[in-house]
Amino acid sequence: MADRINPQELPEAGAGIERALIEAALAGDGKAFGALVQPHLPLLYRVASRVCRDAQLAEEAVQETLAVAYRQLGKYEPGTSIKAHLAGIAVKRAHTLLRSEIRRGNREQASPPPSACAGAEELMSAAQQASRVRAVLAGMPEKRREAALLRLDAGLSFAEIARTLDTTEGSARVLVHLALKELREHLSELLESRGG
Repeated sequence: MADRINPQELPEAGAGIERALIEAALAGDGKAFGALVQPHLPLLYRVASRVCRDAQLAEEAVQETLAVAYRQLGKYEPGTSIKAHLAGIAVKRAHTLLRSEIRRGNREQASPPPSACAGAEELMSAAQQASRVRAVLAGMPEKRREAALLRLDAGLSFAEIARTLDTTEGSARVLVHLALKELREHLSELLESRGG
């Protein structure tokens, strides 16, 4: 059995740490896999939440993302971004789960936004704004929406988005540009009211 790796004892070089964690995880070290994915969990949940619009579904998508990532760890290309790899899996798992929910007759749809207390205009306004942003994103073609989520929520580079969506970097730039343009067009009055 392979020696267990303590992440605190690994060399300081990020790529070296990542490589060592991947090798240890492939050898069956669950703690190494945990150390590899732990820094990315908030990102995975945020991306899955944007796609699913439901906290429980997002949690399930993250769990499935981790299971898929562990099973496919041997296919991971060293030298590429593990963050982009995980975010890409999370977006795909979240879409799959969301489609399953819709097929089951829209049971357990996304929870309605929290109701604001009387006089809490800011909470109500924020919920309405978030709902409008979700609606615009939901109306976009899937690849454009995924590119926007990976850029805006995950903070991925265009090269990372291109690898994740299996497209060119130029195409990733165009997808993100079109998504931002569409968001601006549909939300212009919202942006104007916040700016003025």
